[in-house]
Amino acid sequence: MPTLFLSFADGDCVRIEAKPSETVLAAARRAGIPLSSDCEVGDCQTCRATCLGGDLGYEDGTSVSLSQDEIDAGEMLPCVASACTDVRIKLPYERGKLIPAKPFAMKLESIERLSASVVRVVARTLGLSPIPFLPGQYVNLQVPGTTYWRSYSMANSPGDDRTFEFLVRLLDDGEMSRYLTERAAAGDVVQCRGPQGVFYLRSGERPVLMVAGETGVAPMMSMLRQITAPGEGREVTLCFGVNSADDLFFVEELNALARAIPQLDVRIAVAHGPSPTGISQGLVTDLIGGRSLSGHDVYLCGPPAMADSARRMAIGLGAAPDNIIAERFVAAVAAA
Repeated sequence: MPTLFLSFADGDCVRIEAKPSETVLAAARRAGIPLSSDCEVGDCQTCRATCLGGDLGYEDGTSVSLSQDEIDAGEMLPCVASACTDVRIKLPYERGKLIPAKPFAMKLESIERLSASVVRVVARTLGLSPIPFLPGQYVNLQVPGTTYWRSYSMANSPGDDRTFEFLVRLLDDGEMSRYLTERAAAGDVVQCRGPQGVFYLRSGERPVLMVAGETGVAPMMSMLRQITAPGEGREVTLCFGVNSADDLFFVEELNALARAIPQLDVRIAVAHGPSPTGISQGLVTDLIGGRSLSGHDVYLCGPPAMADSARRMAIGLGAAPDNIIAERFVAAVAAA
């Protein structure tokens, strides 16, 4: 049987045996080792890891959302990859930080239109205890009255008041968009599952660069709100971009955070059309600039093309690949 050597970001290492054709995720579970996962069919990349040595295989017909270049570079998805030989796998998160996902429900408190394309949803979880999560993580929400589930990052920091805040991008053919614009009301109950994901604020003292596209700013807001806590003093640069001036939102909130966090540098850009005073015109990646990113933690959240471009730029400016944490998302629409 192949041997799996799993190493976590906090230095914890485990060795387990895998059965023939057994996925890495299944083998770890059988051995009592929890790994980050969500869809478990190769789509969401929540389980994404790096193969440092050995051969992996994917069954014919398996959906693998990684590009061939990413696979050739060693990137892999434990939920659908099986070990053909002994393999060494690096997990980009701390084993001790994994929070078990569980089902829960929440009641909508407010639905607020922030821009032409974004709605803010504030909800309160049912039950007596808050749902613990790490700044940057997301939960899956079931669109009321449908069988569809959608994933949204929390924009608030963890707390004891059981409140969740989400930013939802409106899509013409989106199930959640249709619900929020046509029939959602305060008091509606939404079924959820989470928390999910390994895109969370790492502890430490290294300076931070954040690059967010559109509603990819939600997990960054959660992180920034956590960084305002006593004892935090990291230098942070946030680059936030939207498509057009009509899509701008959270400008006042970000400026308020910049006033509250002396070490925070907020940069905002509009990709197309004229930009308001104080807002740059161009791509969000143009805001990164040319300074050295050696010794920085880099957080990227947005569409794959944006995240990939920002990653290449960060590495070119000296950021260590292991210190780049990315959440790439593709907007989900209703099935035809």
